[in-house]
Amino acid sequence: MTTMLFCEDKNRRDLVLQNTSNLNGIDYLEVIGTPGCGTQLALTFLKNPSGLGLTAANIQLIGDAALTILSVQPAADPLTITIKLAETGDFSRYWLTLVTSAQNPDPPTNIDPQLASVGFSFKAGCPTPVDCLPSDCCPQTPLAPPDIHYLARDYDGFRQAMLDRMAVLLTTWDETHPADIGVTIVETLAYAADRVSYMQDAVNTEAYIGTARSRISLRRHARLVDYLISEGSNARAWVCLTTNADAVVVPVQTQIYPLVVGLGPAVNPDSYAAATLQASPGPVFESMEACTLYVEQNQMAFYTWSGDQCCLPVGATSATLDGAFNTLSVGQVLIFEETIGPLTGDPSDADPTHRWAVRLTVATTVNDSNAALIDPLNGALLTHIEWAAADALPFPLCLSSITDSAHGSMPIAGVSVARGNLFATDQGTWTDGESLDQVPPMPLGPVTGIGCNCASMTPGISGAAVVRPRYEPALANQPLTFALAYKNTAPASTFLATPTTSGVPQVWLVSGDGAKWIAKEDLLEEDSSFNGFIPEIDTNGVANLRFGDGVYGASPDPGLSFTATYRTGNGTAGNVGRDSLAHVLLNQPSIVRVRNPLAAAGGVDPETPLHIQQYAPFSFQTQLRCVTAADYTAMAETLPGVERALGTLRWTGSWYTAFVSVEPVATWSYALRKSIKKSLNQMRMMGTDLKVEQADMVGLAIGLTICVAPGYFQGDVYAALWQVLVTGDSCAGTPGLLSSENFQFGATVYASPIIAAAQGVAGVLSVQLTTFARQESLPPQGTPTPVSLQMGPLEIPCCKNDPNNLDLGFLTLTLDGGK
Repeated sequence: MTTMLFCEDKNRRDLVLQNTSNLNGIDYLEVIGTPGCGTQLALTFLKNPSGLGLTAANIQLIGDAALTILSVQPAADPLTITIKLAETGDFSRYWLTLVTSAQNPDPPTNIDPQLASVGFSFKAGCPTPVDCLPSDCCPQTPLAPPDIHYLARDYDGFRQAMLDRMAVLLTTWDETHPADIGVTIVETLAYAADRVSYMQDAVNTEAYIGTARSRISLRRHARLVDYLISEGSNARAWVCLTTNADAVVVPVQTQIYPLVVGLGPAVNPDSYAAATLQASPGPVFESMEACTLYVEQNQMAFYTWSGDQCCLPVGATSATLDGAFNTLSVGQVLIFEETIGPLTGDPSDADPTHRWAVRLTVATTVNDSNAALIDPLNGALLTHIEWAAADALPFPLCLSSITDSAHGSMPIAGVSVARGNLFATDQGTWTDGESLDQVPPMPLGPVTGIGCNCASMTPGISGAAVVRPRYEPALANQPLTFALAYKNTAPASTFLATPTTSGVPQVWLVSGDGAKWIAKEDLLEEDSSFNGFIPEIDTNGVANLRFGDGVYGASPDPGLSFTATYRTGNGTAGNVGRDSLAHVLLNQPSIVRVRNPLAAAGGVDPETPLHIQQYAPFSFQTQLRCVTAADYTAMAETLPGVERALGTLRWTGSWYTAFVSVEPVATWSYALRKSIKKSLNQMRMMGTDLKVEQADMVGLAIGLTICVAPGYFQGDVYAALWQVLVTGDSCAGTPGLLSSENFQFGATVYASPIIAAAQGVAGVLSVQLTTFARQESLPPQGTPTPVSLQMGPLEIPCCKNDPNNLDLGFLTLTLDGGK
């Protein structure tokens, strides 16, 4: 029986030909006759078949259609026999097999079993667009594909997918410890796969501000819509030193450190303690100005001119110091500090919030006659100091007091003191001369890419353009400091204010050719000769330096080296609390104390990527126009000299006019009106006119009849009522109830709060409202007093009690009873 075997290398035919015995076999078969309709088969053997004695009974044809063999005859070719058929076959594949007989399928004697059968087609000669020769092969059994999680795109997904696969391949491996070599390899591969996945997605991801993950990409996207992201700013602090020697100089950039237990206030930079200090984790501050220390400025007492229970009120801008402090000078900063609890006399009860820095505008120990400033009563030497209104006290500063009954009701002086030896510091330490990588050499050969930036290409040695190498070195330390400029003439109160803009990057470079390169926000306005770079802070805080391309800013030459000088320390980490700084890195044993009386402030963290994505797309929508009445109100109230404003739109015959009613901070003037109109005209909508006018101030006439309780003096009750209703409490900073800041445009004025405030004063038995009306329309006597007064939309009620302007309202108090 013939075995169906397929081999790509058919060696059987050659071996049978080489065999010296009578072994024979089929070589090939041809269909004779009209193509597609042949009825004769020419069967060719390897050797002469005449000795085989083949007949029709020895021929077996197998196909879709049964065929009848008429005869088997020799052909002209001695190796061929002709088989005549009664009809032709169909399009199916046929097999001709030599058999012993119809009942015995074995090959005839001397026929090789592997060459006893041949396949053919009756239609092989028909026209066809392809080769009809069957293409047989030995197919390999396909392996079952592994179960791969194709949605894994990050480190965790890749790691889990590989661990799942390992569980299938190595069923006995169940190690989960991170130190295991298998887990280590899996995590390493997961990291590599995550990086590859990121790079595959990076171009599309970073192309849009809504999907970008790199902070540098977001910075560049934001710049396209004119949005400057915030890189934050470093913190600032006032540092106060105590010395036991005069004329001790603290140089600029002297380092100040937070408390490290076991170290003294002044640490020699060359000592082992300095290394310990520099290794401490806290933020480092540096002095922004030189300072000369004097013993007399360690603590300076206020002079109260023989008074008791004295204080500097809210808004105070001058004081007198007890003593002639000749070392004080204009521009110097002092700290006013409460050092004793005013009710207990205990230093631990001092209010730490009652500390304030002022910059002196006057510091003199002589009077206008150039004579020594003294108290004529006792001859005490004095120093007069003044400071700017911007540094006015925001709280009452107690100078002397009487303790409460629990502490003996004893008079105490020196509750608060002034301290000198103060200088400005800010967060950050310098790194000098850090070497950066060299600029890569220029590649050789032509540009093969499409869409190259011509500005970044130069001719190669063969004249073809080549792309300049990308050079974006990174600074080794972080975070890069962004600092605001310090002016020693600015008010001290602004020094610790939170900035609204980024600081200036504290970094510059020096190239190998000696040129200095400076940091810029961008290089769009610079030419090809400008030596500058852009520090770009990535999400991880690393500062990358991007140079110009030869058109916008100079492009560094290949092979050029750079050294960087920069400062590190930025953000809210520097906003340390009060009295946190305790060490100065200076070889001055005479310094016995280091402290920051006020908490450090001004440190702002860089803008987060999420904040950039949320705000940058809308930055260009900043309102710089006035369309509605509310727009005129909002914009007018941002202008200097305006206390409050109200805008209204009115039809004036042929067009609308925007009327802006203004209540001035001080007095109404032509110059103020002109300035407001000029500013609003720049935002006014076309087709709308503009008119600026003074708000309509409605003076109120208010009369109260007070019944004073027995045992109280009418004068004391009157003074208390006047304070509650009119002047307010200057020590507590509370305005009077009838102060103009408590009234708004169109506000309804109610009588009940006024009666309640008067009733709450000690010594008041009862209150009767006798007058409550608009001053220009006082009702006739006997008319019932209303409980409220309605104002028009452009009217502001007021009760200023100014004798020179009685039309702006007055309060009348009539007291009865008491003493």
